[in-house]
Amino acid sequence: MTTTTQPDTTAPAITARRRYYRVKDAAAVLGVPVRTLSHLAETEQIPCRRLGTVILIPASWVDREPAQPRRR
Repeated sequence: MTTTTQPDTTAPAITARRRYYRVKDAAAVLGVPVRTLSHLAETEQIPCRRLGTVILIPASWVDREPAQPRRR
């Protein structure tokens, strides 16, 4: 005898929106090298927050900036 379990439909759907990107993730979204974005954050040319050694870039800024075309 086999039983099938159905998904729990009473649990609310989680729609977590990202508030910050790590440098690596933001660089992938923007299409720029990780080192370039790290340098801009270290020299305070872009908005960022530091959490220990991790640099966090606001998602509002990343989503607002136009993506750069990838170069080879």
